[in-house]
Amino acid sequence: MEKSEKNVNVFIPCCMDMFDPGTAGSTISVLERLGCNVNYQIDQTCCGRRFYMEGDMNAARELGVKLFREFGPDNPIVIPSAACAGYIKHNFQNIFENTFVPGELTKFTENIYELSDFIVNVLHCRNLGNYFNSRVFYFNSCSARNTYHLHDEPEILLRNTQGLDLVTDDSITGCCSANGTFAEVNPDVSEAMLKNVVDRIYAASVQYVTSTDIHCLQHIEAYIQAKGIGLEVIHLADILNAQKEANI
Repeated sequence: MEKSEKNVNVFIPCCMDMFDPGTAGSTISVLERLGCNVNYQIDQTCCGRRFYMEGDMNAARELGVKLFREFGPDNPIVIPSAACAGYIKHNFQNIFENTFVPGELTKFTENIYELSDFIVNVLHCRNLGNYFNSRVFYFNSCSARNTYHLHDEPEILLRNTQGLDLVTDDSITGCCSANGTFAEVNPDVSEAMLKNVVDRIYAASVQYVTSTDIHCLQHIEAYIQAKGIGLEVIHLADILNAQKEANI
C-alpha cells in the first residue's frame, strides 16, 4: 500500500451521516491510512440530489451553493457514494452555469471523486492491505454504472482484499428501486424489482452484499430484514477499512 500526501475534502451523503455514521468514519480512516490530509466540514448536509430528482430546483440550488462554498474548487472532494458524486459531477454545470465563475465551477466538478475511483486512479493504490474473511457479492448500482460511469475500481480493491471471496454478476443490470421517491410512489413495482435483485444475490450463496451506494444498501437491508433473508449488507468503505485484528 503506497502512501501519497494529498489534501482531500470528504463529503458524506446525508443518508450515511444519519443512519450509518460508522461508514463515514471508515471513509476518513482509509484515506488517512493512504497518507491524505482529510478535511471534513462539520456543517455539511446534503448535495441536493434528492430534491433535484423530485423537481425542487430551489432546494437543490440552495444546497449546491452551500456545498460549493464549503469546499471550493481547489482540492479533491471524495464521496463514498457513486450516486451523489455522479449527480454533482454531471449536473452542477447546468444547474449553476450562471451562478459561479465558469472556470471555478468546472474545476469543482472535475475534483469530485467516488471513493474507489479516487483510490485507484488518483492515489494509484490497488491494494490497501485490508482483510475481510467472507464471501461477498458486489452489487454494481445503476448510479455507479449510468450516472458516475464507474468502471472496475471497486472490484479491483475487493479482489485485493485478503480473505475476501468476491462474487459478481454482470447480468444484473436492473435497479434496486432505491433512487428518488420511486419506492414510495410505486411500492408493488419497487418490491418486485428489489426481490429480483436480492434473489439473484442470495442464490450466489454469499454472506454479504456490498456496493458503492449507501442508499441502495439501506434499501436492500430493509427488505432482507423484513423477509428474514440470511444476508448482511456492508458498504465498500467498511470493507476497505477492515483489518485482521477486527476479526470481522
